[in-house]
Amino acid sequence: MQPTNTIRFESFSDGVFAIAVTLLALELRVPYLQSGGFSLQGLAPLVPELLTFVLSFIAIAIFWVNHHQLTQIITIINRRRILWFNMLFLLFVTLIPFVTQTISANTLSRVAVSMYAFVVFGASTSFSLLRYWIHKSADERNISMKRSSIGPIIYLLAIVASVFSSAFAYVLLAIPPLFYFLPKSTTRPL
Repeated sequence: MQPTNTIRFESFSDGVFAIAVTLLALELRVPYLQSGGFSLQGLAPLVPELLTFVLSFIAIAIFWVNHHQLTQIITIINRRRILWFNMLFLLFVTLIPFVTQTISANTLSRVAVSMYAFVVFGASTSFSLLRYWIHKSADERNISMKRSSIGPIIYLLAIVASVFSSAFAYVLLAIPPLFYFLPKSTTRPL
């Protein structure tokens, strides 16, 4: 493969992220609220949709931030597999708005929760593989994948849990975004 610079790689990826977030936001519907008096009961049906929107937005934002940080270490893409793992990763990112809408419309459906968990599992796994190959192409020798494997493992557990309990699967789906905001260890790389 002819080595290429990262401008098109980053631009295309940023465009896909922007479209995914836009599609996510476009699915939010303006609620019809009864006039006359203020009642929180009128807002109750919106809670599942808003929570899945926030969870999905945070997931896409975390993927974008990590992708942005990852592209800062490469200057030339010299391996075709980097491009293809990036495309696989972006495929899963573009599916996030679809599964978000599916899970919002079918909150207690174990199939909907399983679909959502599968898509974020696919996104996090393909991103971990992309990260590995980018670091490898930069001739790094000790590439630690410990921290990168936590998301895929928890999302895989959420897929399995969704077969038995959508509520427990929801709890598992919330863990990786929360984990992202934990400080990284400075004593040893993850």
